[in-house]
Amino acid sequence: MTVPSVGNHLNQARANREHAEWLLTSRPNDPTALQWAVTATFYSALHGLTAYLMARGITVSDHTRRAHALANPANGVPPSLHDDYRNLERRSRQARYLLRRFSVQQVRDLLDRQLATIAAFVGM
Repeated sequence: MTVPSVGNHLNQARANREHAEWLLTSRPNDPTALQWAVTATFYSALHGLTAYLMARGITVSDHTRRAHALANPANGVPPSLHDDYRNLERRSRQARYLLRRFSVQQVRDLLDRQLATIAAFVGM
């Protein structure tokens, strides 16, 4: 098994974003689809930021190490962007473990605000 490259992570980030968009537009009345759209949005951000860190020589292999790397000012991630990432992670956990329901507008806001900011920063 090979270690994914920066490009692999960026491609996965784009694919996850596209999947979230597809779920949102094709299944807007399906609460489960909207929950998975939130989760795909979070994982898009995760892979995009993992690529950003890897491009700087920082390899992370789990959520805890990634969180520490993103919070470290030396790694160049603006605090507001880290907040966006943490919000996406929190929403994903709410969808998966607390069975939180989301409206189409809530998912759209996550995609168009938090994820869009992260995507612009990492160049996806």
